[in-house]
Parts: sequence; structure tokens; C-alpha cells
Amino acid sequence: MRAIVPTAYTEASTVSFALDRIDQRTLPLDRTYKHFGSGRGVTVYVFDGGVLETHPELQGRVRRGYDAFPNEEHLCNAHGTAVAGAVAGQTLGVAPEADIVDVKMVECRKMRGTIDAIVRGAMWVLADHAQHPERRAVANWSFIADTSTSIPALDSTVKQLLAAGIPVIVSAGNLEMDACHISPGNSPGAIVVGASRVRRPVLGDGTMVDERAPGTAFGTCIDVFAPGDSVLLPSMDGQQRASEQLWTGTSMAAGYVSGAVALYLEAHPFASTDAIFQHIQTTSSRVTRVDARSPRAGMLYVGPATMLLAQR
Repeated sequence: MRAIVPTAYTEASTVSFALDRIDQRTLPLDRTYKHFGSGRGVTVYVFDGGVLETHPELQGRVRRGYDAFPNEEHLCNAHGTAVAGAVAGQTLGVAPEADIVDVKMVECRKMRGTIDAIVRGAMWVLADHAQHPERRAVANWSFIADTSTSIPALDSTVKQLLAAGIPVIVSAGNLEMDACHISPGNSPGAIVVGASRVRRPVLGDGTMVDERAPGTAFGTCIDVFAPGDSVLLPSMDGQQRASEQLWTGTSMAAGYVSGAVALYLEAHPFASTDAIFQHIQTTSSRVTRVDARSPRAGMLYVGPATMLLAQR
């Protein structure tokens, strides 16, 4: 195995319980975020409805990339900004020095994306990434496309991104159903993320526990859980002024996992997409199981021992 690239260790207080949760194996939370690396040198392509590049959490690290609907306003809402903030927010993101490329695939007028827009955006990503071979990249897909079957066009697109060395992180969906029946979460090779929460049981000794967030998909297609219930992330108001708010959903959970992958790629720039997948699953399985109906998925972990585990 290739040697790990040295990365700096960071330990700082945090107001984000999501960051607090993913840096430790056990509860209760300790109000700090401890991790190796910052995501420097890694590009994360955020497929969404636009990212507010002037937000203080992201300013200076967002590049506008592909826009499937160039004849309308660029920012549909704050969703893409929140996801990008989970990935790489300066104080609220997992990888605070990763770069974000904004891939807009949502049509603001209808508030939905299209399969064609996603595929065309991915082809643009492949071409853009080929121009920067020295940088590793991640694709964050915080959306669902269908709830009945797989979509061959998206399956093929995931396959092409993986072949180019770009891991694809997919939100499982905010639906109380089996994630294996939700596309693109059923696309082979994608890392599928469910949303979790920390809860203190009403009865018993009051011990805090991890559990699947209400309304998030479940099942054997879930690869990892990450915080996604009332998590503090960047936002914007109606005048597109930067703000922060609490967000809920698997979209945010996927963003945290994309940030974790960026940390790993900073330290392991030659890692294959298979190695990345195994790393996320192996480290999460050492923390805790979150949901009995999702037996393959543990809690995302980016704590101090992560890089040591990767050497084994």
C-alpha cells in the first residue's frame, strides 16, 4: 500500500453536534471536532440547485461549473449551499479546505432536476476533472430520481464517474421505505447515505443512543449513516443574504460523507474508489450500528484513529 500523505491534526470546539458526533466512537458528545486533514487539494462536485459562493462558510472555495438551465437564475434555493456547507464549511463542514464546484442540475422554475441534466452535468464533470488530473475529486448527489426502479442512464453515469476515479456519494432519500427501491441509491458502486440522529430515551437510564432519523430510507442498500436531523448548516434568506439554519434530511448526511471522503483522499491521493468505499464502511462499522433494518451501515467516523486504520 502506498504511504499516507502527512496531514495536520485538528482539535477545536464546535457548535455543530454533527461534527461532534462523527469524530468519536461513543456517546455522549464532547463539544469538539477532532480529525486529521482538511480536504485541501480535493474537489467536490455538488450536484444541486446552486451554491451561494459568497457565503462566509464557503467564500473563496466555490467555482461555478456546469449549469443545465443557464437561462434562469442560478440559485434555486439554499439547499445546495447547505449541502456544500456540510462538505466543506469553514466551521460547519467536515473538510474545511476542500474546494466546491457547483453543478446546477435543478430547474428553478419547476424546482426539480431532470435525468438529462444530471447526465449532462456528469459528462461535464468528467471533462473538467480530466483537465485537473493532479487533484482527486468526489461527486455529491443529494437527490432522488425515482422510487420504483433503477434508472439505466444514472447507473451508467455512476459507472463512468467511478471509472474516472471519482467516488459518488448519494443521499438515500427522505422516505420511509427500502432504499434499494430508490434511484440513484440503487446504482451499483455509489456510497449510499442514510440520516441519523442522537436521542436520549424517555425511559431507562437516560443514555444517549444513535438511531435512524425518522423518515429516512433504510435497508441493505444503505452503506453508512451520518447526522441528518436538525443539523446546523449554511443557508440564505429571500434576498440571497448568507445565514445559518437547522436542516434535516439525507441530503445533509450525504454532504458529511463527501467531506469525510475528501479528508481520506487528501491523505490517500492514490486510493481507488473501491478502497474509499471499504474505508468508509470499515471505519463506520467500528463505531455503532444505527438501524436493525440496515445491517451493513454504521455511523460515519472521521476521528483520530481513522488514518491508522487505513494503513492496515
